[in-house]
Amino acid sequence: MGTTSFVTKAVFGNAASLMIATRPSGYHSKPHTHDCEQLNWLQTGQVWVFVENRAFRLEAGDFLRIPAGVVHWAWNKSERPCTMVEVHAPGLQRDRTLAAHAVGLFDDGERPQPTAEPTTTFVDFDAEAVEKLTEPAP
Repeated sequence: MGTTSFVTKAVFGNAASLMIATRPSGYHSKPHTHDCEQLNWLQTGQVWVFVENRAFRLEAGDFLRIPAGVVHWAWNKSERPCTMVEVHAPGLQRDRTLAAHAVGLFDDGERPQPTAEPTTTFVDFDAEAVEKLTEPAP
């Protein structure tokens, strides 16, 4: 997803996936899209989330919605890790960035029937221009 690693736990059902990601200081994901809505809740720490040409500084307890198909990425510019809870609907359980460690929450004998199978697509986007919005004014 970016220039540093992070710890994540992910679960899914048929219509949504939930991910809890602890991102270290300096974590910087690459601009990407996916054909699912994303709801974020920052549980601890702080992080910048960029949604196309907008920058949002999230503090613990803040929520942010990212519409489906919109370019976005995150940067933990703080000196401490942060933990983000992300819900994707439809779920990203088949996405190559999550599939290896996502766990389905199904009863014994229940066959998963995902409503859709969106995936993450990394895109060429001028992130640096948008990230300048986080710099203090001269």
